Formats: sequence, structure tokens, C-alpha cells
Amino acid sequence: MTRLLVVRHGEAEGNREHRFIGQTDVPLTELGSQQVARLTQRLAGVEISRVVSSDLRRAADTVIPTAEALGLEVHYDERLREIANGEWANLVAADVEARWPDLWSRYRQGEDVERPGGESWTDVQVRAVQAIEELVAALDKDDTVLVGTHAGPALGILRWAIGAPPEGTVWGLPFGALHNTSISTISLPGPRLHTLNDTGHLEGSEGLFV
Repeated sequence: MTRLLVVRHGEAEGNREHRFIGQTDVPLTELGSQQVARLTQRLAGVEISRVVSSDLRRAADTVIPTAEALGLEVHYDERLREIANGEWANLVAADVEARWPDLWSRYRQGEDVERPGGESWTDVQVRAVQAIEELVAALDKDDTVLVGTHAGPALGILRWAIGAPPEGTVWGLPFGALHNTSISTISLPGPRLHTLNDTGHLEGSEGLFV
């Protein structure tokens, strides 16, 4: 059985303000680094055979410590990047609503709108799943792969795992939001989703669970 451990990055600059960070290459916050340390401790005993990641630093810096602890190289794939926000980049909700009220209303109602000059969630799911399918095709049957990515691509991959089409916003049903450094586990062949949004490594640590 092949396993994918799909991990969202640790808290990054702009997350607390709920900014549309997208592909802006921001670093982890101090809290994010603490979350990563906990994640690394948890994964140190797992027989991971390969590490792949978005090339954006917040995702890369989330999985590099585990890769180093296990003596593995990190393989980067830009298809695992977060959504390209276009003109929404680095704005907060109030900014978007003020400048694009009709588009924002449709977005809030769950429509998969394309950001002006950017992508839609369908675009993100298609490219992220393509990256995963190519990865899986090259794996041995007993590989365990750590996948470092972002909330949007991770949710797209999880929808693929349960056979859900790339339609509508990834923030709606069936999953909702993913926490920073959460682990979701998929097995193959299938695919089959086993665990979702697992943050056991953060529980009981005041201030780390966000």
C-alpha cells in the first residue's frame, strides 16, 4: 500500500489576518516554526521514503526539517503552490468586497470564481492532482510520501481522493478549513482517504493549535 501524508504548511505571515496570500512567498511566523517543530517530532519515526513540496518557502520550510531528519531530499513541484490570487493578492476580505462587490458576493455564496488576473479553485485542483497522479505513477507500492503544500491544493487533492469533481469552492463541504501543519492521509491504490486534518501533534500545546 502506498501512502500520501498531505500536510498544510505552518502558520505564515498573513494567515492570522486572513489575507489572500496565494503565491506570495511569505515566511513562517514564530508560531509556524513551533508548529513545524512539533510536526517534525511526530514524523521522525515514520518510514517516509520521499518528500515532495510546493516551492513556496512556507511549504518547503514545513517539510525540510523532516526530510533532513530522515536523510531525504526534498523534490519541488510548483503545481503544489497555493492559488494564484491575481489582483486579490495580499488583500483582506474587506478590500476585495469593496473593489469587486458582485464577484465577492458570488464567491461568498460558494461559486468557484476566477480571481481577476488569477486562478479558480478548479484550476488549482486540476494541477495539484496532476502532480499527485504523476508522482504516484512513479512510486513503488510500499512508498510513504510526505507532501508539503497549502490549504487550497490540499483540499483539491482530498476532494480527488473521495471522487469529488473539481467544482465549486474548496472551502465548502465536505471538508471545510485545514489547520496549519495538519496531516491528511491517503492510501493507494484507490485512492482512499483515511485521516483528515489531523493535528494531534499540536493538541495540548497552548497557542499552537490555530
